[in-house]
Amino acid sequence: MVTQEHLSRLLLLLYEGASSPERLEAFLGELAHALNARAAAFHEHSFRDRENLRLASGSLFISVGFSEEALRLYAQHYHSKDIYVQRVQERARLADCGFSQALITDAELRGTEVYNDYMRKFTIGPMTWVKLEERSEYVAGMSFNRADLECKFGQVELELIAALIPHMRQALKLSRTLRDLRASNAMLSRGVEEMDIAICMARQDGSVLRTTQGADRLFSAQEGIWLKNGRLKAAEPQEQRALDALIAGACRTSANGGMSGAVRVESKAAGDITVRSWTAQAGGAVLITRRPPLRPLQVVVSPFCPGTLLNESQATALVQFSDPSANPRPRSAILRALYGLTPTESRLADLLLQGLEVREAADRLKTTLETTRFNLKRVLAKSGTRRQSELMRLMLSLPGQQHYSGGRLEGPAR
Repeated sequence: MVTQEHLSRLLLLLYEGASSPERLEAFLGELAHALNARAAAFHEHSFRDRENLRLASGSLFISVGFSEEALRLYAQHYHSKDIYVQRVQERARLADCGFSQALITDAELRGTEVYNDYMRKFTIGPMTWVKLEERSEYVAGMSFNRADLECKFGQVELELIAALIPHMRQALKLSRTLRDLRASNAMLSRGVEEMDIAICMARQDGSVLRTTQGADRLFSAQEGIWLKNGRLKAAEPQEQRALDALIAGACRTSANGGMSGAVRVESKAAGDITVRSWTAQAGGAVLITRRPPLRPLQVVVSPFCPGTLLNESQATALVQFSDPSANPRPRSAILRALYGLTPTESRLADLLLQGLEVREAADRLKTTLETTRFNLKRVLAKSGTRRQSELMRLMLSLPGQQHYSGGRLEGPAR
């Protein structure tokens, strides 16, 4: 019998499993032990032909108690012959959980290929199953197996599973939400890196948590600002103090959930304490001097509140660096990073922004007119624009500068 303490532990592992496959595996193991099962799996199946129950794919993507060979053979071949999945769809479409003996008799099971060539080989016996999600061509659930065909699951085990089903479904939804957030985070991070934006994330004490590749290159040049012992270091002391104050204030605003507050700064002047107070410490900007002929870096500091898309758990400040001496990237490169254009599609967008006709762009790209028109349609579809004029307006709204000289696209003069 499962105690209240054991049930609480199962629920804890289940909800922790929403963000960690290792914890979900621990949940499966704990529940399998409580059900006196030798193996358990969290599985997904898709159907090639739902009407005739023809399975297209199947995976036990989190499992306990199954050998690597058993998992491999199931994914390669036996998923399409899984009699239990087929019978659940045939006879228990409205049920949330049940026993294998309600789906197929022992005599009938012994006559199947999956039993004789797979289940017997890997000592897979009676099952209790759980349906967690079902769509037109897809089903996901859990299953628990015992080894001895004569040792079947009973009503007590089924009641425990039924009590956990709402929590299992909620954990599955949470897992999907977190997976989508991670994917969005990864796309955002890739976009930032591809756009070569120089940004770092700093704590209140000035120590740096994260940097983009653009910021790494900036720091490695050691012109005006760099990293020293993991902290931002400006060459000029007064600029260092200003940067430290902006970062500290932005972090305090982050800790307040975006609300700025009064800040008290004390500095010694001629042996006396001078106190200056101001409000609205929600970030700010400072110029970082560099050796001529390099122009000063433009540094903007802003709060970064915990719990946002990037999922940073502590209050931090975002520090963005802009180099006015650098050539900005062409708008087509930014368009490519944002919308996943291919190099050829990116070059075509550049040529059209220069004012070339599609036929002229085709000549420049050394492709046929039909191919160029096809690539233009792909650019429009990827960027969410319907006409070439909309695409041009979109590109002109992107950051970056472009200049024209003799009909050729160039970067700004240094």
